[in-house]
Amino acid sequence: MDWLEEELGGYDDDYLIIDCPGQIELYTHHPFLSTLVRNLQRMGIRTCATYLIESQFMEDKYKFFSGVLSAMSAMVNLEVPWINIMSKMDLVTSNTEDSGSGRNGIRATKDIARYLDPDPLLLVSAPGSRDEKTERNSKFHALNRAIVQLIEDHPLVSFLPLDLTNPDSIETVLSHIDYTMQYGEDEEPKEPTNLDEGDFADLE
Repeated sequence: MDWLEEELGGYDDDYLIIDCPGQIELYTHHPFLSTLVRNLQRMGIRTCATYLIESQFMEDKYKFFSGVLSAMSAMVNLEVPWINIMSKMDLVTSNTEDSGSGRNGIRATKDIARYLDPDPLLLVSAPGSRDEKTERNSKFHALNRAIVQLIEDHPLVSFLPLDLTNPDSIETVLSHIDYTMQYGEDEEPKEPTNLDEGDFADLE
């Protein structure tokens, strides 16, 4: 931490992005990242965590909810302002018949909202369906029901869609991050331009 503080000492009012490793255990139960965050805050650096999950996770509802639960665990462990991002949304197509338009060609646009604001009922098949009967007999049935209840009771996770081919999508994500960590809040307001009577006449 002494080395890190020395390296960061030359920055003032800069926007720093720390790209962390992808091993989820570093965020869910290992103390290193939480220690790093506390030291950054002690140095007066405003911190916001962004958790990325790829849109390909929508191909498998169980894999997706594994990502949701990992996000919840990391949020509780790090205790910092937090934004969840659904990345690679350019691989999602609105044409369900276009299977060659990306890894997620089978994912219809109308279904995306259930993933961006996770709908725990995605884990449960329709009543009376063949899948529902299979799930009822599964040894994981009670676990799935418990996960559904947990997410319903603590709706902490939602996702911002990020499409790197869409400038508006990038701007939306960036503005959320800025707002979350109050970036630029300490800047002085700009002085108004001095206008004389002739300028006002021109404006009219």
